[in-house]
Amino acid sequence: MQKLRIGVCCTFGAGSSLLLKMNLDGVFIKMGVNADVIVFDISSIKGEKLDAIYTSAALLTQVVDTVKESNIIVIPVVNYFDLVGLENLTNKYFDKK
Repeated sequence: MQKLRIGVCCTFGAGSSLLLKMNLDGVFIKMGVNADVIVFDISSIKGEKLDAIYTSAALLTQVVDTVKESNIIVIPVVNYFDLVGLENLTNKYFDKK
């Protein structure tokens, strides 16, 4: 499996996205997913070449609008600390090979 480029996006790219990145790093290791997880603020995500973006459910519409011209999967996260939920979301949106 090739290495995925995963974006994590919040309003400023400093607080909640860093927490989500740390949790996703652990979930991806557990699942055997080869990924680079990169933190972005909402204004800098446009034009990035990513396989997916994890963001808060509250920012979903803004992020989708920002990347609407690309084929990036946008994954809404409700609870950043629910590791089982993050694993379930990852399985839901990706074909695990």
